[in-house]
Amino acid sequence: MQTPLPTSPRRWLAALALAALGAAGVDAHAATDLHIGISNRSLLGLPILVAKEKGFFEKEGLNVSIDYFAGGVPATAALIGGSVQFIDAAFENNVKAVKRGQPIVSVANLQTDFAGAVIVRKDVSDKLGRTPTVQDLKGLRIGTLARGGFADVSTRYIVADAGLDAEKDIAIVPVRGADRQLTAGEAGEIDAAFVMEPWNVIAVDVTGKWDYVLDLTQGKGPAVFQGLGYTTLQTTRDYVKNNRETADKVVRAVIAALQYIVDPANLDDLAAIANEEYGKPGLDVLKLSLQRQAHTFSPHLTEAALEKTGHLLLASDSIKAPVPGYADVADTSFKPLWDSFRPLPASR
Repeated sequence: MQTPLPTSPRRWLAALALAALGAAGVDAHAATDLHIGISNRSLLGLPILVAKEKGFFEKEGLNVSIDYFAGGVPATAALIGGSVQFIDAAFENNVKAVKRGQPIVSVANLQTDFAGAVIVRKDVSDKLGRTPTVQDLKGLRIGTLARGGFADVSTRYIVADAGLDAEKDIAIVPVRGADRQLTAGEAGEIDAAFVMEPWNVIAVDVTGKWDYVLDLTQGKGPAVFQGLGYTTLQTTRDYVKNNRETADKVVRAVIAALQYIVDPANLDDLAAIANEEYGKPGLDVLKLSLQRQAHTFSPHLTEAALEKTGHLLLASDSIKAPVPGYADVADTSFKPLWDSFRPLPASR
């Protein structure tokens, strides 16, 4: 039996008012749509991926889409252009953007130390008959990511630290995507590569077609790669100003993801999530990679991290002095949220 519609004008207006209130209530609880960019397809993006897959964004009323980029430079351009509202990218991208006058700011740290390595094709290292060194990269083609991005800057720093000239002694080859570097090597397009986790573990431990030159995750190589604020969650100052409540929600969700990542009890689940996202290299290899870098995840962005990142950029001639100030690149109004994070013991 159908319910009759109200017939009097007063009842009709009342019904319309109730309907409007109901619609407003639905809209008030609708999820906020966001795009978050990740500078490359590697475990660098794990905090954002976990926040999405484990429902931490959803719990905050956020409907997040993840967009991958071929390096920090295009990711930063997308942030400035507005196609994404946040990016997970190397902190040095933030510093360079501010140096250019762009209002980019980090609202949380994601990883403190660089997690990755310099690797060389095994057929190249076999000719040496010994463990390869950075000096052995002379004359080789080294795969990085976007020109001017973290991989490019870091490669230049590493070879210069070893006494080589990045412009004369090696050939830097940008490869569009961290997941494509190994393929480029196997195709003979590059001889070595600066890679992010888990691709170094896949290259060395799974395929057996590459050897380590520097295992930076394990603290090998220049000390600048430890505690430099490797990756941060970045947005624009205008976005924070105009969308503070949403920004708080994003940071809370990401910190919940960081808390989940550092808990050893979640290793199997994390490996399963990463395995689906990164081409199914295998649960065991991802567990190994996750264990190697568990100590790097933290939301705290420090002035010491800026000092190291500034040194990296100055020494590689990526920027000219002075380095932007801490207040220019880090929004410490989010620090109360950072302080909610409780690190758990993690073996290196």
